[in-house]
Amino acid sequence: MEIIRSNFKSNLQKVYQAIEEADFFAIDGEFSGISDGPSVTALTNGFDTPEERYQKLKKKERYIVVSKVDEEERKRREQQKHAKEQEELNDAVGFSRVIHAIANSGKLVIGHNMLLDVMHTVHQFYCPLPADLNEFKEMTACVFPRLLDTKLMASTQPFKDIINNTSLAELEKRLKETPFNPPKVESAEGFPSYDTASEQLHEAGYDAYITGLCFISMADYLGSFLSPPKIHVSARSKLIEPFFNKLFLMRVMDIPYLNLEGPDLQPKRDHVLHVTFPKEWKTSDLYQLFSAFGNIQISWIDDTSAFVSLSQPEQVQIAVNTSKYAESYRIQTYAEYVGKKHKEKQIKRKWPEESWKEVERKRLNTPCISYALQNHCYRTNSPAATSTAGKRSLSPSLAEAGMEASVSGEISDPELEQTDSCAESPSEGRKKAKKFKRMKKDLSPAGSVSDSSAKLFEVPDTW
Repeated sequence: MEIIRSNFKSNLQKVYQAIEEADFFAIDGEFSGISDGPSVTALTNGFDTPEERYQKLKKKERYIVVSKVDEEERKRREQQKHAKEQEELNDAVGFSRVIHAIANSGKLVIGHNMLLDVMHTVHQFYCPLPADLNEFKEMTACVFPRLLDTKLMASTQPFKDIINNTSLAELEKRLKETPFNPPKVESAEGFPSYDTASEQLHEAGYDAYITGLCFISMADYLGSFLSPPKIHVSARSKLIEPFFNKLFLMRVMDIPYLNLEGPDLQPKRDHVLHVTFPKEWKTSDLYQLFSAFGNIQISWIDDTSAFVSLSQPEQVQIAVNTSKYAESYRIQTYAEYVGKKHKEKQIKRKWPEESWKEVERKRLNTPCISYALQNHCYRTNSPAATSTAGKRSLSPSLAEAGMEASVSGEISDPELEQTDSCAESPSEGRKKAKKFKRMKKDLSPAGSVSDSSAKLFEVPDTW
């Protein structure tokens, strides 16, 4: 059944019922994503870190078109803009109910190469994407507690050796063949079904449908390794837990997935060089420069820099030494490149941090009844506390700690209502926040303890 804007409200209860009855959900947003645009290589790099890839996916290009219009035309455009914004708001608020219902169900959500689908969903129906990757991970865990990426699953043992092509269309075809056993699908009366024989690829509903079929086939295949073999493996089985909350990273050479539940993989990359050169240089020039080092891989960063990976790490220092007296190009190790970037970030943060400390020092020496401070301090018992998007607390860690501690039962509601960030030092607030994070870490969610069968399969730390 197709749910569109015109019939959304009248069918919302059917959607809720379907969410209640479902074993899992398959999603697809049909986002062209990072490959959209004039040059894929200009936007992606084989040695992107998860943080860099997240920032690239989050970034949006904006274009401003200037035109001269009369007053009547200006008013007309303003009305059109307002009407469109209102329509988009109504649509977003409407569908957010479905996303909230899926989130509250706690059921498994499945997608294929789904990082961008998750990012768009969070941004569109919850709140703007945070600047920091770790904050994005925490936010995603609140929206979708359990995610599974079928592209990563198909790229991992025991599937990796028997599946050559993990694109969705080819994966769906491969999973119809031995040793897999595709599920038999019967549509409910009054709900026309998709026909995989006719293929309706790149229609979001169809792609989500075959993503679900792919998951069922692969999950059932895992059951064949049990003794005795299990024909059907449910979405709640511990057999598939190793694949939870790991999202496939496209076109990254040595980091296969983004880990939503903890730190990301950090490969050594001791065979990688960072090279800067004149804008006129081409790929052939780089191959010529490193011709003495055998097979190399080149990953362009921009017009004047690239990563070059050598086949043997011991050749790295030799290559670096050759550039010491060069005028047109510069070669450094990957570790040196990362170290310089980290130092640049620290320098950029140094002034704001020192300014923040100075403001905090002055604040602690000033009575909290000051009108100026009342406009800045976050009071949790103030009506403005729920709508301070444009304001920042002078002690944000305390405000967060207070709210988090309330959730954990550490502070009762009346106590929370009396909390004032002006009354406590930032260090104490940070301690509370850290204490709460430790509490969350110590509490293992229900069903998270894996049994012996779950240990059959592991998403590897190295690819």
